[in-house]
Amino acid sequence: MKKLVFSTLFAFALFACDESAEAVEVPAAVQSAFESAYPGATDVEWEEEDDHYEVEFDMNGEEMEAEFSSTGEEMMMDED
Repeated sequence: MKKLVFSTLFAFALFACDESAEAVEVPAAVQSAFESAYPGATDVEWEEEDDHYEVEFDMNGEEMEAEFSSTGEEMMMDED
């Protein structure tokens, strides 16, 4: 019984970690534009959409989200 419980928990942990293992390759122009617009941003998480990049981050204690085109142009910014 212990083996079954341990195996189940181990499998769940592997699947839970799988999504975070996928790193998004952000183009240098996008990364540079983000760093210029939001210096000091923390907890930065990128997501690639069809033709743009979405980024969630913390800035001055606020949760924020921004979108950048693949050329580095900021398309949208939102404070949560």
